[in-house]
Amino acid sequence: MILKTLLLLLVSVCTISQGFAMSFNEARHLLSRTGFGSPSPDEIDKIIPLSYEVAVDSIVNGVLSKAITPVPKFLNNPSDHPKVKHMDTETRKSHNLRGRKDRKSIRFWWIREMLNTPSPFTERMVLFWHNHFVSEIAKVQYATWSHEQNAIFRKYAIGDFKKLLLDVSMGPAMMKYLDTSKNKKNKPNENFAREILELFTLGEGHVYTEVDIRESSRAYTGWQINYSTAKFAWKDWSHDNGVKTFLGRKGQFDGLDVIDIILEQPRVSEYLVEKLWREFISEELNPIEIKRLAKIIRDYKYNLKPMMKALLMSESFRDPKNRGTLVKSPVELTIGTLRLLGLNPPEIKKVHAHQKRSGQDIFQPPDVKGWRAGKAWISSTTTLSRANFLKAAASGFMKYRKNRDMNKTEMRNPPFGIVNPWPLQKREVNEPGYLKKLILAINPVMKKKFTGKKRKVIKNLLLDPAYQVK
Repeated sequence: MILKTLLLLLVSVCTISQGFAMSFNEARHLLSRTGFGSPSPDEIDKIIPLSYEVAVDSIVNGVLSKAITPVPKFLNNPSDHPKVKHMDTETRKSHNLRGRKDRKSIRFWWIREMLNTPSPFTERMVLFWHNHFVSEIAKVQYATWSHEQNAIFRKYAIGDFKKLLLDVSMGPAMMKYLDTSKNKKNKPNENFAREILELFTLGEGHVYTEVDIRESSRAYTGWQINYSTAKFAWKDWSHDNGVKTFLGRKGQFDGLDVIDIILEQPRVSEYLVEKLWREFISEELNPIEIKRLAKIIRDYKYNLKPMMKALLMSESFRDPKNRGTLVKSPVELTIGTLRLLGLNPPEIKKVHAHQKRSGQDIFQPPDVKGWRAGKAWISSTTTLSRANFLKAAASGFMKYRKNRDMNKTEMRNPPFGIVNPWPLQKREVNEPGYLKKLILAINPVMKKKFTGKKRKVIKNLLLDPAYQVK
């Protein structure tokens, strides 16, 4: 009887172990979705010996709180903003030129960080929050403020959502973008009050009413930007101290009170899980799973890390039916491809140019609702742009010369640099079919040669429509 029990236990343990064992395809999928859609062989090699749960732990525990790329020195200081209206024409023109340079430099800085980070998942979460807490740098104006906001996204990437919400809401970038500092006693501005409910916490049409928006906008009065410090400031004279009615509660609420009341609503955690589900699993929601994961957020008082681990461990995430079902964004397509091939672009501005032409200009989403994902990334214009990028990236290994040193002109011609394709080709030699399973999440669509050691095979895989999905 004891022996039989032990055998049953061993069978059970083996079954569980097999259920959580890592296959190549599963390792690739995990890294693809938590990274930029195209993991490198070295990244896969690193996690494939691990159990699935340990691999997930290594990803969520490896999230960075700070960028590794040095921050550029911005030319314009937000504290100079009050002086702008008093500037003469030439001085103002010079000020605006410096601002444009700053806005370029912050874009190039973030692209470098995405290319070089040891934790792609960190930057994927920063990109997610960038499209959740939307602000447009053209209206924010100062790269310093946009960088501060970007740093907040990284600091709380999978951490305390309440702190993330507060720091972003009270940050000058969001206050400038949503006109919070224009919201004053007896002269309310409802922009921030509307968006925090509609886009940041509850979702459009859920729980709140137009009355709640109007009443809560009164609570946020007093929130100002102190331009001498370029930071948040509380101005008591500007605050409406009257009684407000918000989500069924009455009181002399200020902005922090209102945010506490919002976070008491179970809908907040469900809304966050819905967005993260669409980002990492599928555009088709699973209501039962949404509620399960949302409860984890509430149980851990808005610490998102346990929920993110549960999401990545879920059957839905691991289901092969969900592989190759999400369209890569322009940022994912460009960054993922360059990381996959090991390309080091000599000019980051060319990477940004391709992202912008394909519809994703970082720090400048199209409007307060951000970029529309999925099939919205694909149009006749963007399809051509995406193909042009992939051809340009492929030229980096197609033009590589093995038996001689390349001259400066040859090194310059490929826009994203030169790379030796042999490390990828060698893997194909050792394991025929390796390149196809590495580069594509699903079977190729076109009728071309997709196996073999020739570098043309790599190019064919990159240019196949199947490469556009993850």
